[in-house]
Amino acid sequence: MKKSSTVGGRKLSKKRQWIKDCWDYHSQHIDECDVAPDWGDWETDWNMCWCCGKRTTHLQRCHIIPKSLGGTFESHNVVPLCGACHDEAPDVMDKNIMFEWIKEQQNPMSGFGLGRYWHLYDTLLEGATKLHEKYGKIDESKLKKLIKENYEKTSVHGGQINNKGIYWKNSTREWIMKRSFKDYEINCEVEEWEQ
Repeated sequence: MKKSSTVGGRKLSKKRQWIKDCWDYHSQHIDECDVAPDWGDWETDWNMCWCCGKRTTHLQRCHIIPKSLGGTFESHNVVPLCGACHDEAPDVMDKNIMFEWIKEQQNPMSGFGLGRYWHLYDTLLEGATKLHEKYGKIDESKLKKLIKENYEKTSVHGGQINNKGIYWKNSTREWIMKRSFKDYEINCEVEEWEQ
């Protein structure tokens, strides 16, 4: 029988105990940069979805290897996710895929799994193609810097439907990318003019 953990002298509830067990196990094996919570901040981050960072008291036990494929409820095979991320998480036999998937969902600026850019495919393709045709090779570090600067000019939104939590709207992300491509173009024109 597992013994209950205490934090700050208080015994954890059953609801929090399974999350703490996962936390204790995975914090020894997974880099905290690959998940939303900060391993050193249990008191503030215990209720955070490990993918998107949404805070909820209704985290779900998401199996790394699904129960239907032989996965167990042991802490090494469970990840605390919100319902929306749980619905999107992969159901495969490979135990490494879950954390690869979580990392792939991350927004490069916030580190949370809000960086699902699939809706930006056309914007990204069009912007990158235009820059490449006009200026040749794109300096990735300069473009990333502009994207980061433009993220800082925006705000997240508090979801009103389906407990969406705090997130960047698709329209805001589209503006960030379009503005970043435009800024890159302006910077290239200034550099050419100064030469």
